[in-house]
Amino acid sequence: MTTTRTPPNPPLPAAAGLPVRPLLFAVMAICSGVTVANVYLAQPLLTLFARSLDVAPSSAGLVVTCAQFGYAAGILFLVPLGDVRRRRPLLTGMLTATVLALLLGAVAPSLSLLAAAAALAGGFTVVPQVLVPLAAELAPPTRRASVVAGVQIGLMTGIIGSRVIGGAVGEALGWRAVYLLAAALTAASGVLTVALVPREPARTSTLGYGQLLASLPRLLRSEPALRQSCLLHASLFGAYNATWTSLVLVLTHAPYHFGTAAAGLFGVLGLAGAFAAPWAGRFIDRRGALPIIGTALVLTLVSAGAYALGRNLLAFMIVAIIAVNVAAQWSQIANQARIFAYLPDARSRANTVYMVAVFLSGAICAAAAAACYGSLGWLGVCGLQAVLAVAGLAVLPFARRYDRRHHTAVTG
Repeated sequence: MTTTRTPPNPPLPAAAGLPVRPLLFAVMAICSGVTVANVYLAQPLLTLFARSLDVAPSSAGLVVTCAQFGYAAGILFLVPLGDVRRRRPLLTGMLTATVLALLLGAVAPSLSLLAAAAALAGGFTVVPQVLVPLAAELAPPTRRASVVAGVQIGLMTGIIGSRVIGGAVGEALGWRAVYLLAAALTAASGVLTVALVPREPARTSTLGYGQLLASLPRLLRSEPALRQSCLLHASLFGAYNATWTSLVLVLTHAPYHFGTAAAGLFGVLGLAGAFAAPWAGRFIDRRGALPIIGTALVLTLVSAGAYALGRNLLAFMIVAIIAVNVAAQWSQIANQARIFAYLPDARSRANTVYMVAVFLSGAICAAAAAACYGSLGWLGVCGLQAVLAVAGLAVLPFARRYDRRHHTAVTG
């Protein structure tokens, strides 16, 4: 059997080789989970917003939209700074601004101000997208994917936990208490993370901010591995998002007729991806990224069929949810590990390009899924997932050929 290893490591950037305290990577995972949760705080609170601020529930959805747009803007305009600025002061500034935005949200007297606070909080809480490349720099090369997997576990747990905990706290204490709690947790996890991140020497880059942003499209044009991984995960994440965003419509109608709260609990099955992540990280460190990416795409294709059968059989629906969440997590870890190995001096910018591509794909495919559901029903959405998985599989041979040309294949 022929497999590939991650590429040899070129000279390491500024943060590499610095002393790392044992708790650092665990604290990075916690901070990633806490800060990414700030983007999703509003989702279970829409009814409470509407009641408290005297607006329609549909209007309250503006808070969710603003938080998502803010996060996308933060990835594009702030995360690239990780390549040219010392991470401790960069993280300190982002965390401080996030806490202030959350406090503003907690006291917002109107929906418009709450939406503005959510946009600011989303824009500055892109801390995980700075921590993931930093963790890859600080980790020993033989453990890079395992460390990235650990931080991703925190990220995924934060996304799911924010909906569960936010809803419970909001119901008991009100939505303002949720924002105050988020501010306190962000401050506490941020202080601990910044304290443990090793001090870097001054960065020597003379690249201006405008040049930094202008380098993003050039990076995509000049790096085939980055283009390939963008296509690979964008297709898989688009497939994942297509069915995931339409799932509640199936679960709340015949034959299931679950309530909204009960349907929301199916999201907890997404934690299967977090539980499967450590094994994937260890495998990638030993055998390379592409076998895991290929397996993830096949799982996504198979889960499309299970989703289709799940239209009337709940057991198949549960299997599909678990499979596609494992696939999404494996693909994310493997593709990030791959681009970080190829681009050690531009990890933050590479992560920016990669995440923007993935977010765009998720948004486009969610819209396409809505159209499919309206015209073809749930089976049309499942078909869209299958087509996107096949599209990803079509890119895989090009990535495999590129990896074989740029490092030695091994037989195992």
